Amino acid sequence: MFFLKLIGHLPLFVLYRIATLSKWLLYFVFSYRKKVIANNIKNSFPELSNSQVNALTIKFYGYFTDLMVEFFRGSAISKKEMLGRVNLVNEQIITNYLDKGIPVVLVGGHQGNWEWAVQRLALSENLYDIVYQKLSSPLFNDFTFWVRSRFGSNVLIEKRETVVLARDRKNIPRAICLAADQSPSKPESAYWTNFLNQPTGFFTGMERFAREYQYPVIFVELIRIKRGYYTMSFEELIQPSYENVEKGAIIELFARRLEKSVLKYPNQYLWSHKRWKHEKPVNATIKW
Repeated sequence: MFFLKLIGHLPLFVLYRIATLSKWLLYFVFSYRKKVIANNIKNSFPELSNSQVNALTIKFYGYFTDLMVEFFRGSAISKKEMLGRVNLVNEQIITNYLDKGIPVVLVGGHQGNWEWAVQRLALSENLYDIVYQKLSSPLFNDFTFWVRSRFGSNVLIEKRETVVLARDRKNIPRAICLAADQSPSKPESAYWTNFLNQPTGFFTGMERFAREYQYPVIFVELIRIKRGYYTMSFEELIQPSYENVEKGAIIELFARRLEKSVLKYPNQYLWSHKRWKHEKPVNATIKW
């Protein structure tokens, strides 16, 4: 872990030079998930020509390698620098609920730099519960946990502990943060909709939390405005009560809002993720 921390102490201009070199190495030499990335882009934007798909793929590699070095920089970045690099817009929407003692569900996709987002939220006066997926590598899992918790304040909750801890903490005014665009492990019980021009399964946990505890749902859009600088914008999707809201409607609102953002900032989405590895099952049934 010492070596991983050491990387973070390199100046950003040095790290970005490493990122630029890595971009071309990943593309031309290692072909890191090139087929996955190109197919995801091609299927999501069928109107693009092969040359346009290739150009967007290269832009993605540039974004992805920047994301990697910025993650390591997060192990040494100061609070002051983090405050200057990630700007929060409309956080008052969340604050207004929490001040009234009402928890909220905060949902977003894998855009911008979600690792810096976790650290930036820890510097807010609001309390955020960060739900995360444990990594398969113990070394990187421990390092990632340490980076995310450097500034304190946030509560990091492993995904498999979410249900129990959500109930234990149900009366604590906080925002439960979920990256709700992962590929569901059980496609037969997922919510399916057309997302980026293809059938896509979504986890139902976000909507189940909102319905069970009657929490408002807030969308967060994390976008890079220039290299090393980001804006986190908050937008209310829906508020309770949900008695007359059709099941699946909350996830649908999230899917449409995220899709709008991806279409606007296509090079800042995690195209290397195997988002569409499952086909929609014939007997798909949501278990609410």
